[in-house]
Amino acid sequence: MAEVRTLALPLRITPDGQLERADGAEALLRLIQAMVATTAGSWPHAPWFGLHERFLAINPDVEDQASLADAVNDALGRLGVTWARVQHVRSLRGGAAWGERRFDVSLLLGDDAHPVSAAVST
Repeated sequence: MAEVRTLALPLRITPDGQLERADGAEALLRLIQAMVATTAGSWPHAPWFGLHERFLAINPDVEDQASLADAVNDALGRLGVTWARVQHVRSLRGGAAWGERRFDVSLLLGDDAHPVSAAVST
């Protein structure tokens, strides 16, 4: 798969006045972190974007969070992301601040299904 370049998050302006670009996988993982931090009521026209409550409501004793992967994939599809999908979301133990939950999100990129993972937290 050819490298996908997308807008970097957070949005930044380069010295030549252009919007900064980033590796697609990196930008997509940052977008997913933004979804996890956003409540469903934040954007009334797109409640599917805000996944904060869904990530908080899971049973932390279950490792594989298939319903969260489905929710993220649904949101990505509504945003027009066709070159990547979430393979799995797994609960992570330890390393989180008090009251925080951590998850490993694994993406499959392109036709060759190249996996990329990153941790996100609520």
